[in-house]
Amino acid sequence: MREWVTAGDVDKQTQVWLRRLYATPETGSLVAMDSRARIFPKALADLIRLRDRTCRTPWCDAPIRHSDHVTAVTHGGPTTEINGEGLCEACNLAKEAQGWQARPRPGPRHTVETITPTGHTYRSTAPPLAPPRYAQSAPGRWTLVA
Repeated sequence: MREWVTAGDVDKQTQVWLRRLYATPETGSLVAMDSRARIFPKALADLIRLRDRTCRTPWCDAPIRHSDHVTAVTHGGPTTEINGEGLCEACNLAKEAQGWQARPRPGPRHTVETITPTGHTYRSTAPPLAPPRYAQSAPGRWTLVA
């Protein structure tokens, strides 16, 4: 059943959803938009895993199990590459405890600043992109190695 809103009810029932759209200045073609998703889409999660390689907590190098928001969605953090980080399960759960803070920081590569409940501050910077590696799969034939 659909409920219709009359003009007199607009002020008390109107909900506004804003989404930023990004277009190229020359052509006006859409190139990106803000995501309203709370879970990282597969392609974005894959990008974060490739960028971070291991858990981004500075003292941990466990395999990435979660694509997580640096600034939580509940605190206004968007589902974006800048606000995403790869974490192991233990570090992702630990950072939800009271007193932990994290935020993206500007830099040439993706950087996250983490403040522990004891007040210690740590920075984690994504490793530099590794050049692609190839292996010879047959005479004259090369295959990209993951």
